[in-house]
Amino acid sequence: MKITEVIGSIIKNRGWSLYDKQDPITKLPMSGEAPLFKVNEVELNYLLEAIEKAMEEDQWKNSNSNGNQEKTSMNG
Repeated sequence: MKITEVIGSIIKNRGWSLYDKQDPITKLPMSGEAPLFKVNEVELNYLLEAIEKAMEEDQWKNSNSNGNQEKTSMNG
């Protein structure tokens, strides 16, 4: 099971949501006295894609640095 599947299932099972911290709410246009606000929720797939991308980049960096270490140990 991938880590993104684990995180996704936990968030869904707990009923949690993600929101945009930089712009958390939007004021909805209303005619009347009291305005309504909407939370700017972020779709779960954006989080999961970002996690996968970061893990792939980290894995590539680790495999690249391991290859360099092997070359240096062979030359040393």
